[in-house]
Amino acid sequence: MAQSSKRARPDMCWIERRKMWRKRVTLSDGRSHDIYGKTQKEVRQKVQDIIKKDFVAPVPKRDTLERFANEWLTVKTANLSYSSTCVYTNALNNHILPYFGKHTPLNKIKPMDVRAFMASVAPLSHSSQHKLLSTLSQIMQTAFINDFIPKNPCLGVKAGGEKPKPKVPLTTEQQQALVAAVRGTRVELFVLLCLYAGLRREEALGLLWESVNLKGTPYITVRHTVTFEGSRSVHSEKLKSKAAYRSIPTPKILTDALVAASKDAKSPFVVPAAVTGKQISGRSFSRLWDIVENSTGGQFHLTPHILRHTYITELCASGMDIKKIQYLAGHEDVTMTLRVYSHVKANAPSELAAIIESVFS
Repeated sequence: MAQSSKRARPDMCWIERRKMWRKRVTLSDGRSHDIYGKTQKEVRQKVQDIIKKDFVAPVPKRDTLERFANEWLTVKTANLSYSSTCVYTNALNNHILPYFGKHTPLNKIKPMDVRAFMASVAPLSHSSQHKLLSTLSQIMQTAFINDFIPKNPCLGVKAGGEKPKPKVPLTTEQQQALVAAVRGTRVELFVLLCLYAGLRREEALGLLWESVNLKGTPYITVRHTVTFEGSRSVHSEKLKSKAAYRSIPTPKILTDALVAASKDAKSPFVVPAAVTGKQISGRSFSRLWDIVENSTGGQFHLTPHILRHTYITELCASGMDIKKIQYLAGHEDVTMTLRVYSHVKANAPSELAAIIESVFS
């Protein structure tokens, strides 16, 4: 049988000028290293020693909280909105890392440490505490899944703090007072869109005239938003969820206001910036909302979301089918709609009175 012309590489070789045996080994980082000894046995022993050191010495690149958490943050926020990204970034950089220390090994964080961390943020609201705990728990759970730690130390820990008070919708009298107060001002359309179409703030600011149908059965189509990213104003077709894309019939009070405004509209936006006519900026919106608050004289608490909440509450009180309310509200999960519906409709005195009467008669 013909033998290969390529000779087998010797285990080690004799270096005449040094009068020593040499063996070349490749370490885990890819570098080559020459081992010398007076005897082959000595060389083999040195090789064993350096191989042991080579596998013991390296430290994982994601062994500390800072390294692992920053890698987690990059992956987590890759497809999130600006506001959601800010929530996680703030939780990590302004609370979690400053408390635990950037160089703290992941496997040194114990349940007692997590509880101590939550105790340190006790003055914060329940919502803020929940965001911090959720962020830390997601980091540690990812570390657990990837075998960096034996257990998630956040399990069993709960957020404290005062829970937010239930949102109170505007009464009929308050709605009438608000509409009368903003009539004729440049904030009127924004208020009516939130109050009588249930639009979210970003949806009302992103509404284009091309999405407003005033012929036949009047309705508006929600498919654009304007959001604020720091000092930037971003007009986008990306809504909060798939359910947010919807067409909403407009009641007469809103339809009349849209018809009147459409005659002199010079901007593609229904609620544009006052000077440029383009999409509104965060600072411009603050000035716009100041008109609302000044018009009511602080008689009742107002936010854009309370206007939307009032709209959904009125639909629930009307007895409309829950799935239709979910569609009009743009809720992805019907449980969000049910929270309002069950409070307004199912537990209303008119619904419970007959039951109570039958119980105690």
